[in-house]
Amino acid sequence: MTIDLGAFPQDWMTSGPAHQVYQALERAGGQPRFVGGCVRDGLLGRKINDIDIATPLDPAAVMKAAEAAGLKHAPTGIDHGTVTVIAKHTGIEVTTLRRDVETFGRHATVAFTDDWREDAARRDLTMNALSADASGEVFDYFDGLHDLKSGKVRFVGAPEDRMREDYLRILRFFRFHADYAAGDFDPPALKAARALKGALKSLSGERLRQETLKLLAARRGVETWRTMLAEGIVAAFLPAATTIDRMAKVAALESRLKVPRDPIRRLAALTITGFGPVVAETLKLSNADRDRLVAIATPRPDFAAGDATSVRRQIYDLGNALALDLLLVDWSEPEIDWQRAFEIVRDWPRPHFPLKGRDVSALGVPAGPEIGRVLKDLEDWWIAGDFAADRAHCLAELKRRIGGEK
Repeated sequence: MTIDLGAFPQDWMTSGPAHQVYQALERAGGQPRFVGGCVRDGLLGRKINDIDIATPLDPAAVMKAAEAAGLKHAPTGIDHGTVTVIAKHTGIEVTTLRRDVETFGRHATVAFTDDWREDAARRDLTMNALSADASGEVFDYFDGLHDLKSGKVRFVGAPEDRMREDYLRILRFFRFHADYAAGDFDPPALKAARALKGALKSLSGERLRQETLKLLAARRGVETWRTMLAEGIVAAFLPAATTIDRMAKVAALESRLKVPRDPIRRLAALTITGFGPVVAETLKLSNADRDRLVAIATPRPDFAAGDATSVRRQIYDLGNALALDLLLVDWSEPEIDWQRAFEIVRDWPRPHFPLKGRDVSALGVPAGPEIGRVLKDLEDWWIAGDFAADRAHCLAELKRRIGGEK
């Protein structure tokens, strides 16, 4: 399959904050180019998330060029030649061309250069080694355009060498395959990943998390993870995330129901029941993501989708977001109308109990545990009535119960 690439230049190259920074560098003789993901995704017609610029100018010259143009700047990665230049409240990373002196993961020793090919050779994949100027001319030193057109995810140089420079590139290879590939895995890269998979254990949870979540939400995330399981990649860094058929079912439901792909939900579906805390700790998930994953992956009764009342009660107990998670993970095809349950979860916002403690105390109930007991009993009555009673009806029932009305 061949992919049609979009035309350059595009609006983000010729106007807006990135163009303003580009012009500042150009006026200083910096011969700037757009590099990396913005070029790759721009050619594919995808949304541009971050725009990066490279230049032969050293960081001091970049900051001087920014000041001459009236732009603020911050030395966000000065040791590696990166300055963030701010235009129209948007930060654009500008990096001096580099060559590797010594490589050891994220902390490689680099030297500045004026050789564009040498800088491109540092990048991991051929599609990420493309650069372009504001006129739209694309510079391609390693057949990245061909690989982009054919949907081939291929390393610059020998895959094993590039992976040894930073073992996270093992996961990046699979993540980019899941998101950009149109065919089979590149055999040399797959072989190298298989040989070096044990090194994934040396990476921090934060770095593993970033690539894993992007991979799971990618277009071909399910089939890519299936290959990673078969090749022993998953076992090397996340052995509790192996229930691939459940994750495939969830992904299929997301597509069918037009629910956005959700990496935490998919990860929870992959997680062996009861192993949520282990997976969350391995990937150093945020507290919110950890709690959500654990809630989905903890042994529990299945989502009760048998009737509308039970669905609404679960929404009230869980909230709409978690109710949707559990519904998708538990979905099955028998006689229960799961589609109707989904529509309720989607369209019926979790209600709030209409009364507060002050409503009880206003009727003469003294402060203390009795207020809480009265409220809890009344809330149970409200739930049993399928949440139909509004505030006025709840107040009337409250007055009846405590003798406010005779």
